Amino acid sequence: MPVKSRGGTMNDNQSVHVADGNPDGLDVLLACVHAQLGIAVHDRLMAQGGVPELRDPDLALDRLLASAHRTAGKAVTARLARESRQGRDHRVEPLEADHMLAGRPATVRLKYRRDALRIARAYWPRDLVGAVQATLRLLGELSEVLDAAQDRTGYAREVVEQLDARLAEVLRLPQPRRRPAALTGTDYLATVEIFLARQAEQLFYDVERARQLLDEELTPLLPTIDDAAGYLSGAEAVAQDLADDLEQVKNLAVALSRAVAEVEKISSDFVGADLRHANMDGVLLEGIRWDAATIWPEGWEALIRRASLPVGGEHGILIIAAEPHDSVLPADA
Repeated sequence: MPVKSRGGTMNDNQSVHVADGNPDGLDVLLACVHAQLGIAVHDRLMAQGGVPELRDPDLALDRLLASAHRTAGKAVTARLARESRQGRDHRVEPLEADHMLAGRPATVRLKYRRDALRIARAYWPRDLVGAVQATLRLLGELSEVLDAAQDRTGYAREVVEQLDARLAEVLRLPQPRRRPAALTGTDYLATVEIFLARQAEQLFYDVERARQLLDEELTPLLPTIDDAAGYLSGAEAVAQDLADDLEQVKNLAVALSRAVAEVEKISSDFVGADLRHANMDGVLLEGIRWDAATIWPEGWEALIRRASLPVGGEHGILIIAAEPHDSVLPADA
C-alpha cells in the first residue's frame, strides 16, 4: 500500500530493490519511511497554524508517532554512519578526473595551476605507497620474532614502535572533512580537492584503524608472549590481521597516487590548448607541456619557446624548463 504524505507517495518502485535482496535498497526504504513519518508528525502538530488541543486518543497517537520517528531516525543514522566507514573497505571509487577536471576550460586550469599543484602535494606529502610497503616488511620481521623460541620481546616492541611511526607518516594526509554531496562545477580548486579527498578519505580511516589495532590489540600481548603459547598465537593472529588490513591500505594508497598524478597531468598538459585570452600574471609556467597547436596570448610564444625543451620520445611536444627569464613572473617551482 503506498504511503502518502505532503512530500509525495512511496510506491512499489521504491521498494523493489529490497525485494531483490539489495541491502542498499533497505537503506533507501528506511530513510524514505523516516522522512515521510517526520512530515506526517510535523503536519499533524502544526495543523491550523499551531499545536491543536488534542483529545486523549489523538495525544496518544501523536506521542506514538513522534517516538517511532525518533527511534527510526536513530536507527537509520547509525546504520548509514557505520556503513559509510566500514562498508567501503574493498571499494575504491573510480577516477573521474576526465569529467571533473580535464573538461574545465584551459584558461581556468592555467590560472589556478599553482594552487592545484599545491593541493596535490598536500595529498601526497611523501611516497605513501613506499611507506605502506615498508610497514608490511616490518610486519614480516615481527612475525619472525613471534615465531622465534627465544625471548625477544624487547626487539618485538622496537618493531612495533617502527610500525606505528610508519603509519603515522601516512596520516600526514589532510584530515577528512565534510564535503558537498554533489559538485556544482563552479569552483575549480574545490573540485580538485574533492577529487583527491574522495581517494584519500578511506585511506586515512583505514590507517587510523590499523594504528588502533596495533595499539589496543597487538601491543598488550607483547609483554606476555613468552609466558604462554596462547598469548603467542594470539599475537601472531593479530599481526596477520594487521597485515591483511595493510594490503588493502596499499591498494588505497596506489589509487591516491594515481589521483594525484591525474591532477598534476591535467594541471600541466596544454597541448593544443587555446590560451589566447588567458591572464598570465602570476601563472606558474615551469613544467607545462605544449605544442605548435597551443595558442598563447600575444607576445608570449617567443618567450615561452626560448624557455622550452623537446620532450623525449614525443614528437612535437615541448616542456617549459624554466620561467621565461625576461618576464615578470616568479620563478619558484
